[in-house]
Amino acid sequence: MEAKVTTLERPRAVQMAAAVLILTPVMDILTLQRTGTQVFDWVSWLLIFGAGVSLLIRHKSAWVLGLVLCGVFVFMTSASLLRDMEMVDPVVSTARLMDCLLVLFIVGTVSYFFRYPYLDRRQNWFAPTGDRFTANISVVLGGVETQTLDLSYTGARVSIPRPGIFKVGEVVPLQISDINDIQCQARVIDTQNDHVRVHFEETSSADKDLIRQWLHSQNLQKV
Repeated sequence: MEAKVTTLERPRAVQMAAAVLILTPVMDILTLQRTGTQVFDWVSWLLIFGAGVSLLIRHKSAWVLGLVLCGVFVFMTSASLLRDMEMVDPVVSTARLMDCLLVLFIVGTVSYFFRYPYLDRRQNWFAPTGDRFTANISVVLGGVETQTLDLSYTGARVSIPRPGIFKVGEVVPLQISDINDIQCQARVIDTQNDHVRVHFEETSSADKDLIRQWLHSQNLQKV
């Protein structure tokens, strides 16, 4: 059965947020060269630039680092605002306050996109991200003939005919018909009205390699 490529929304909001963070110190440096007015110091530049670069890396460790750097930036900037409120140019103070609010908004946005399917929170903290691909292939999940919506060598998102037939934490047998009839156990980690997320368990290294090879041999789009 030929795999069908579908489109799944990507975390473009996080990418845009990262771009804003990276451009902020760049714009400040350009403003300093033109007008001699500096909004942030070099430590703040490094913090916010590093946060932007971290958010461009689609891995939970990198995103957490980015949020931590944003938090440090907001703390330092807020402290300087309170300490130097009467000594700093009101325009600079306003710019710092607006940037703090913007960074807090970015933190909220990134926190939202930590949820599936934008980021695999089950990924090991220091391991590479397991690529997921949008693919529609036949599987048998707990005796139910159905199809995947996306697939990686560690798990899948599987459509279900009706809600409530699987429960979170339940372990059911899974057979991947289109990939050498691989059979393993699948732990249900999330349920929705029309699909469930499962994590493969008791999968041999050989079967994982088969899934990897099959995924990379198809013309599939990464999730």
